[in-house]
Amino acid sequence: MRKITRRQFDAYCYARQPLIRVIANEVAWFEAFDRKILAAVTFDITDSDYGYVILARDLRKLFRCVEVSPEFSATQEQAEEFLRAAVKKYEDDGQEVYPQGDEKEAPYEIFVPVVVDDDLHPYFRVLISEPRFEAARNLIREIVYSYKDPDGHYIKEFQTNGFDARLWELYLYVYLYDEGFEFVHGNPSPDFHISRFGDEFCIEAVTVNPGQDPRRPDAEPPKTNEDAIKLADDYLPIKFGSSLYSKLQKKYWEREHVKGKPLILAIHDYHMPGSMTWSRVGLSEYLYGYRTRIGEDDYGHGFPIVERIEQHEWNGKIIPSNFFAQPDAENISAVLFSNAATITKFNRMGKLAGLGSKKVKMVRQGLMFDPEPNALKPKKFTFDVDAEDYEEAWSDSIVMFHNLNAKVPINPEAFPNITHLWVDDETGKCSGIHQPYGVISSVTIVISSDGTGDIEENGE
Repeated sequence: MRKITRRQFDAYCYARQPLIRVIANEVAWFEAFDRKILAAVTFDITDSDYGYVILARDLRKLFRCVEVSPEFSATQEQAEEFLRAAVKKYEDDGQEVYPQGDEKEAPYEIFVPVVVDDDLHPYFRVLISEPRFEAARNLIREIVYSYKDPDGHYIKEFQTNGFDARLWELYLYVYLYDEGFEFVHGNPSPDFHISRFGDEFCIEAVTVNPGQDPRRPDAEPPKTNEDAIKLADDYLPIKFGSSLYSKLQKKYWEREHVKGKPLILAIHDYHMPGSMTWSRVGLSEYLYGYRTRIGEDDYGHGFPIVERIEQHEWNGKIIPSNFFAQPDAENISAVLFSNAATITKFNRMGKLAGLGSKKVKMVRQGLMFDPEPNALKPKKFTFDVDAEDYEEAWSDSIVMFHNLNAKVPINPEAFPNITHLWVDDETGKCSGIHQPYGVISSVTIVISSDGTGDIEENGE
């Protein structure tokens, strides 16, 4: 048995329940017998003593509890000694899996193709074959063992034309799990019905996809920052608006299991390679109907200029701005946005957990929020993902845009580790709760030991 990091343990363990996180803190993590067994030493908050929990794979290959300490110890060191003695019996017991009696389905083997090669999505082909994505591949495989597929189409769609949408759902799932939410199953839509200590929320995942109308082709990718700003004024709001408005027509709030609960639309932009690196501003302008530009006084000092927007027009299409003021939008409590549900993100998180080759190097570059009170522009950064002090969480880069007109508003404390924003409908003044140095956009340079490398342009 050897000690491992919390990140390594988390990459394999998806069986924690919210109550467990409250009554006990994990203080040390272990694996044994070539990761046949996982274990953690815990500190009981109520009684101030130490115990342990042992996990092994069930018939779905999900790591679940098979043993807890029969008695508790006064010190962590003593609990670790008892744990070392307890795991020995699993070494040569002839078992690789430990049935729990409630497994109704076979393991979800997401990387075993279920369609002919010609039908595989190009990103899926890259994910299963490219050595530089080993960390993402290993991490996604483990996450999916615990994922419940409500409609039975998840794996096929992940491998084919639904790759982006299904990756977004997987990202939301692991983020919500990591935050301690419990999943309520039984209804296929919205995509997530979650709860934590009596508070319930419903979340529908939305994606912005490539246009299908040849009369209105998507814009060309911007070559300069000025190009991106122009696209954010009208083109991007129309792209976001089309996806959000179609979800608004579903009227999820009328369903019995949704009534009276906060309803969140969670959106991610996949409509062109790299678009998630510059699309966030366009969403904010569309949701609230206000645009902010940076002006400059006679002394060269910057100041914000706020402009009201009534509509957006692009290539002959016109839509009203201010999504939250549209009919029925009061039933949407917030719009959750991330630009991080990419292979890049899973690759970095897998690398941090030790699931990728040491022969692969990752360097992350981009823009981050500047916490200085008077800062008007983001800060540039460059991070070595292999550095000992590098940290990253699933909640990074997630922004919740609150609807101040919502019938059922959301307390920001229910989602504590993300950025929260809201805009006053009368003044256009933006306020919120920012995560210090939160990443706004980034790309990741991945280099193999043979000297080959690439910029993962689908990075957030």
